[in-house]
Amino acid sequence: MREAHSMNHDGRRSQKNYRNLLQALSRPGRVVRLDGPDGVLPFAAAVALAECLLDSEVGFCVIGNGSAQTLQTAIAGATGARTERLEAADFVFFSEAGSRGGARLAKRGGPESPEDGATLVYCLESQPAVVRDRFRVRLTGPGIPESSGIVPEISGIPLEEFQELVTINADYPLGVDAFFVRPSGEVMGLPRSTRIQVR
Repeated sequence: MREAHSMNHDGRRSQKNYRNLLQALSRPGRVVRLDGPDGVLPFAAAVALAECLLDSEVGFCVIGNGSAQTLQTAIAGATGARTERLEAADFVFFSEAGSRGGARLAKRGGPESPEDGATLVYCLESQPAVVRDRFRVRLTGPGIPESSGIVPEISGIPLEEFQELVTINADYPLGVDAFFVRPSGEVMGLPRSTRIQVR
């Protein structure tokens, strides 16, 4: 009986998280919250995202420092998705805030199938050391009602990553979608249609 309750709880959690991820992409730059599974800190939010979006039909890659293997094991165990090389992965997880150039190697789709571009997931720190840089970034485009744009609600993202996304998504509709997640469960989405200006 306890197992059935756990499955129902996990199912409800995943449904709620999936709705919140859709909201994150429809309201770029705004923060939503995911409920993560127990026992996978500091990557609970990243694993919660993976549970919603990955399955055995997709490939994923984890790039980063020494904790990358921990994240890869947790995602594979939670989703059954296969690991893949960076250039072919449907989802690319960065176990830290910066991609170290890995973002530009992710697939961007083609003229006939722009939807084949990868989704990038950046795992941010709990408390960023620097918060001022986000005010140098403006976001405009679909889902952002203010014509003058907005400042991203989540901080701690290196300016270099915003600049990478500007380059990667310059040939829209080709490009990548991106999520930025914190251990606390905060998530911000930037679909490829979002226009990023770095000052």
